[in-house]
Amino acid sequence: MGKILEVNKIYFKLKNDLIKERAKIKRPLCLASVITTEDSSSKIYLSMQKNMAYDLKVKYIPVEIERNASCKKIIKKIEKLNKDKEITGIILNKPFPKNINESSISQTIAPDKDIEGINPYNLGMLCIGKPIFIPPTVLSILEILKSIKIKIYGKDVTIIGFSTIIGKPLAMLLGEKFATVNITHIGTYEANRLPFYVAQADILISAVGKPHIIKGDWIKKGAIVIDVGIAAKENKIVGDIEVDLAIKNASYISPVPGGVGKLTPLFLFKNLFKATKLNKFI
Repeated sequence: MGKILEVNKIYFKLKNDLIKERAKIKRPLCLASVITTEDSSSKIYLSMQKNMAYDLKVKYIPVEIERNASCKKIIKKIEKLNKDKEITGIILNKPFPKNINESSISQTIAPDKDIEGINPYNLGMLCIGKPIFIPPTVLSILEILKSIKIKIYGKDVTIIGFSTIIGKPLAMLLGEKFATVNITHIGTYEANRLPFYVAQADILISAVGKPHIIKGDWIKKGAIVIDVGIAAKENKIVGDIEVDLAIKNASYISPVPGGVGKLTPLFLFKNLFKATKLNKFI
């Protein structure tokens, strides 16, 4: 029987470190949070952002965009935020409406305010091994792996999800640590190959957002399982992994809620503080 990964100790240490770091920054800080959706998981993250901003004495500005807004209108709004000297960092909350071209929006954010690391410049710097901003969720995953002192070198890693914000940058960073990385996605699932790749994984990281899409009996004996997905099922928040069965095979498994998602806002604000320094505000 495996262990549920507790992140409270990591959470409180990181938060205390951020409080100390914030005290050294003398100017006001401001996070602009661009909202284009009413997705339930997004609402949870927005609430966490707001609460963390309050605790760290950061001004929080929700920038609400109408659901039927054009891509051009959103770009103009972000360009305005780029020029606003009060704004220290910008986050785009997902998922975007289907009519919006995500890459056009992402590349509009000024690289030095792009605290999620999704601007092509920041992604490019990550790809060449010189990251400026690593996406907060990726940092959370790496911190959890670090906490259990797992040796990543030579391990087989399966990542489920090919997003710019998690799957792609995470694969790059784990590859640099000399893990053998398999990236799986909807194509893998529809080809009925997902169970095969899950079963190969010494480290399994799932970021799909579909309740219990990963069955517990697929998990390799002794695997470390990091569940990033968040979804509603029968009025409960659950992850991608079928935990009750997975825990019988896994050595460690991160919970949903209370796992990766609990740490992500901390790393968002850590990146915000970094943006302040890059902008020479202190």
